Amino acid sequence: MGPALLKLVIEELGALLTGGIISKIHQPDDKEIILTVFARGADLRLLISAHHRLARLHLTEREFENPPTPPRFCAFLRSRITNARITCITAEPGQRIARIGLLKHADRADETFILTAELTGKSANVILTDGDGVVLDSLKYFQPESSQRAVMPGLKLAPLAPRPALAGFKRGTTPSDEEPILKEEGVTWNSAVDRRYSELSDEEITGLRRSRLRRAINDAAKRLKRKIENLNNDKKHAEENLCAEMLGQLVAQNLGRIKRGDAEVAAVNYAKEPPEEVKIPLDPKLGPKENLEKFFKRSKKAKAALALLRDRLPQTGRELDYIAELEYEWENATAPEELRAIEDELMNEGYLKKAPDAGHKTKPEQEQAEPVRRFTSSDGFEMLCGKNAAGNDLIVKRHASGADIWFHAEGVPGSHVLIKTAGRAKEVTKKTIEEAAALAAWHSKAQTAAKAAVVYTEARNVRKPGGAKPGMVTLKEYRTIVVKPRAME
Repeated sequence: MGPALLKLVIEELGALLTGGIISKIHQPDDKEIILTVFARGADLRLLISAHHRLARLHLTEREFENPPTPPRFCAFLRSRITNARITCITAEPGQRIARIGLLKHADRADETFILTAELTGKSANVILTDGDGVVLDSLKYFQPESSQRAVMPGLKLAPLAPRPALAGFKRGTTPSDEEPILKEEGVTWNSAVDRRYSELSDEEITGLRRSRLRRAINDAAKRLKRKIENLNNDKKHAEENLCAEMLGQLVAQNLGRIKRGDAEVAAVNYAKEPPEEVKIPLDPKLGPKENLEKFFKRSKKAKAALALLRDRLPQTGRELDYIAELEYEWENATAPEELRAIEDELMNEGYLKKAPDAGHKTKPEQEQAEPVRRFTSSDGFEMLCGKNAAGNDLIVKRHASGADIWFHAEGVPGSHVLIKTAGRAKEVTKKTIEEAAALAAWHSKAQTAAKAAVVYTEARNVRKPGGAKPGMVTLKEYRTIVVKPRAME
């Protein structure tokens, strides 16, 4: 927010908030402070942001989530300026600096404060000083030994070096060196700024979220691929050690010929046709019986490893398939709520640590729309299509009944599609089957293919195993159809 735009916003704030009482103070994150001011018979919320790129000050109608415990600066402001009256709001001429004068009635003597908002890029800050300009506390600290201008409790707040004043500009737009703000007739500057900066904030939050989710998905995929490679190496090693049982049997047959210090023993393997001589390496430090036990231990260990790997390899493969589904969702997510759904899923499944959300409040879960698309086939059958893994889960667990028909693009990530037969299973035509299959192919990784294979089966044949990741199912039986991927209105 540049000086010229700040001046217009401050002019409106002065008329609205002067004489108002600060009733609540919140700090949603490490950059923003929100003051709730009771003025002119209403609660108005003043946002002060020290964001490095989107620093600003204006009234806001946006809802923000607040941490369960107030941060340091928020707690301090609550202790000092709650119930303080706003005496004035001014802008430093030609600068990105606003000052809010405050007066608080106390038992012994009235106290005066100045809340300064410095909207100066990387050095942006919110600072509370007493009436003499001594810093009481600030959102950010700047140490004397490492900063040209120190900001620390107890220090006198020195003025910022002035910036050159900007030339005038037409009413209704901001200066050319600022983020353009278009103000419609009848709309206040505060409302216009709130709307535009909310859009910019959402774009930044969405971009940061996309990057964070991409890293989490990539890291999970790399980890699982390494795990599969290691498991395959373990399997190969275990399979090689299975021969230790046969070697142990040959050692047992020739035990009387072995003595401590022997490095090998020659034995005839009569299981071969024709029989062949085998030279079996021994540990010269061990006696005959100890060498024998060593072979059988190796064999037993190999069998145990292969038994574990029979479960772990397919399980890890299914987990990698699940990550591929999440990657597909990420690639196709366009709305913030779609990215939040992926983020929630990654956190629920342990792939991502929970992080504070710098965005506005979301609707409670019960108020959010179900992540399922709904269509109608040419023959009048309702068709459901999952928007993400959670939606796919809902289709299988909540919406599907025995005679409904389930579809999924074969061998690639994508949405579950379900034809609701509603007691008319015998009336489902080939055309409806093809439309549902084309829809499943369209909402899959095979969307751009000329033709795509789609598997389908009655819903009674679709099962979600216990402990399976969201959207992952097994099929008892199925058929395959090849279609051209096609969207539906």
